Amino acid sequence: MSFATDLREKACTLWHIQRVKYLVREHTQPDPNALISVTEVECPDPTCPGPATQITILGIDLIRRAILIHRPVAQVTAEDLRATGR
Repeated sequence: MSFATDLREKACTLWHIQRVKYLVREHTQPDPNALISVTEVECPDPTCPGPATQITILGIDLIRRAILIHRPVAQVTAEDLRATGR
């Protein structure tokens, strides 16, 4: 893999991470000071075909909420967040 291709893939992943953070803020309406992290992880479920997206919300009250969506970060939609019921 060339340097340019690697850099493009990283930039694309970063863009999707920021997009999902925006969707999380829009959907869950956390405190403005809440920390939101979005990470693509290996899916712990053997029936999951690939990477999963782990979303963590740490509120100002130090309560941590975690959401695991069984699809890559580039495929996460607002509907996925609504389906989590949070």
